[in-house]
Amino acid sequence: MNLSLFILLSLFGTILSALIAFISAKGQGHRAVMILLALSTGVGALSSALFLLSGQTQLIVLQSAWLFGTPFVFTTLSALFFFLLNTVACLASVYAIKYVEQYAEIYNVRILDALMAIFVFGMQGVLLSGTPFGFLFFWEVMSLSSFFLVMADKEAASVRSALFYLIMTHLGAGAILAGFMILSGESNFESFTRLAVLAQNLPPATLFGVFLLFLFGFGSKAGLVPFHVWLPEAHPQAPSHISALMSGVMLKMALYGFLVMVFGVLPAAGTTASLIVIALGLLSALYGVIYAVLERDVKRVLAFSSIENMGIIFTMVGVAMFTQAQGLSDFSHVAIGAALLFAVAHAFFKSGLFLGAGVMVHAAHSRSLEVMGGIAKRMPAFSGAMLVLALSAAALPPFSAFMAEWVFIQNIVSNLATMQPLVQGVLVLVLAMMALVGGLALFAMVKFFGIGFLAEPRSEHVAHAHAPELTISLPIYLLAACSVAIGLCAPWILKTMHFAELTNTVQWHTDFALTNTTLNPFALFALLLVVFGLVFIARRASSNIQNERSYHTWDCGQPITSGMEYTATAFSAPIRFFSHMITRTKKQVIATPVLATNKWIASRTFSLGLRQIWYDGLYVPIQNTCLWISTQVRKIQNGVIQFYIALIFIALVVTLTIAL
Repeated sequence: MNLSLFILLSLFGTILSALIAFISAKGQGHRAVMILLALSTGVGALSSALFLLSGQTQLIVLQSAWLFGTPFVFTTLSALFFFLLNTVACLASVYAIKYVEQYAEIYNVRILDALMAIFVFGMQGVLLSGTPFGFLFFWEVMSLSSFFLVMADKEAASVRSALFYLIMTHLGAGAILAGFMILSGESNFESFTRLAVLAQNLPPATLFGVFLLFLFGFGSKAGLVPFHVWLPEAHPQAPSHISALMSGVMLKMALYGFLVMVFGVLPAAGTTASLIVIALGLLSALYGVIYAVLERDVKRVLAFSSIENMGIIFTMVGVAMFTQAQGLSDFSHVAIGAALLFAVAHAFFKSGLFLGAGVMVHAAHSRSLEVMGGIAKRMPAFSGAMLVLALSAAALPPFSAFMAEWVFIQNIVSNLATMQPLVQGVLVLVLAMMALVGGLALFAMVKFFGIGFLAEPRSEHVAHAHAPELTISLPIYLLAACSVAIGLCAPWILKTMHFAELTNTVQWHTDFALTNTTLNPFALFALLLVVFGLVFIARRASSNIQNERSYHTWDCGQPITSGMEYTATAFSAPIRFFSHMITRTKKQVIATPVLATNKWIASRTFSLGLRQIWYDGLYVPIQNTCLWISTQVRKIQNGVIQFYIALIFIALVVTLTIAL
């Protein structure tokens, strides 16, 4: 089978979808575009799956003079991420068929469809590019298309979030470009292999600087703290299927780029560099999960949860770098394997949660958990799928994220006693922080599902909600099934997926801890089914159903209203109390005069929000400094032509002095 042809067919179908969307008349070709995009990405997912199962390590997909000779190359690592990208994009396209039609008056459907296809094409190009130049080109395609997608509804909040995202993503892209330029010196961006050769001749201080540039460039795109500030602003503003792509897939592009640079281009990272990655990963995980617990906006909860998830993944990568620097290569291989397994799990469960959030928002006509509730009774099948996805996000057995964390934690526990004190100290800290983060993640998902789906509806919109269309719910069901399947098949995945070399010296081992442990995911799942079955049988056997009658919840003689239920704010109050030092509340009272002649008679509205400590403490001062400098520079624009000529003359003299 010619896999190259199928991969090119996927690329052609994706870009053709964008062209058809552009030329269609006011969104009339929406369904055709989404079906074509689903088919083309489905072909891409199938091609990458076949490549992974074939045991090949590299495939030249296309070699041409286009894009300055950038070849399209398939490696095992890029094939894994290519599979995730195309699978999620395929399901998101099916979801968008009916979802976008519900908001046809808000979105420009023709432009939205075209930008979505370009967004997917950009990410495909990032994974296939064989040169730094091609990588940066498609990175910009991915970034610019997602920038326009964030402000698809053209609201002021969306435009502000999109501009913030644009600034951060281009600062990151500039850092990546600077890293490439330092590594290449006076040569061109010929290939990643050439950069790896040139990197061997650079002094350690320069390499460390390049590493920091790559860490900022890819870390800002991955949402690592403190470069994360754009993520909880941009993801909630985008349409739900775009949010699923951004969180489930685009963040993985940053992980892919970081892995290629750190393990494939730069020499082996030292202890200091690896500890920085671990610190940022743990900080991101803790910060993200705390805000996921405290947030009331359903999409912001998931956005902060993504920060936590990426923090865990980068912690695993940092531990792999650290143990490799300490000469523990086997341990390093297991940590990388766990990170990749968690990345696969996150792509599926977080994409499903964001797609499900779109259904929740449409049912409630709001993103606030405070007006939801009662969805489970009105949409039982959809709620069951969301429960599975929430349990996966909480890393509970036997779901996918748990298996990835189990591989990592078991590997630490089983080898801790034989390690040096420095390694022991670092790994014990990692274990403690992951335990804390895991508990808070469970708390956040209980709040998400309990407040959002259970009890009585808190608004009339939810009270009259109904099950979504099949094309909307089917992708969510499939992603929930994938989360279960990955957890159950984790040993087989780890044994079968022979991850390729990231460099010529570091091999990917397949003898992971989970494959040799007594923990059997299928046995665990069967045990859970048996327990639930026994409880059901005992319940049926011990009750006299014929003489039982159904009655509403005991109400103490008073009518039950949704006002008696726990709110998201009340549920998270204990965590807010203990974390108030880092999660300051933001209170705002808005007074609107009722009578123009009497200022004392006014309608007052009270709102309670969360302050973003990194934004207020780091980015606001930088913003104010830039504004002050801009104000001072603007004074140059005084309207005197002689002054402008003098400035040109001074600039010319300085330029000639430097040149000569």
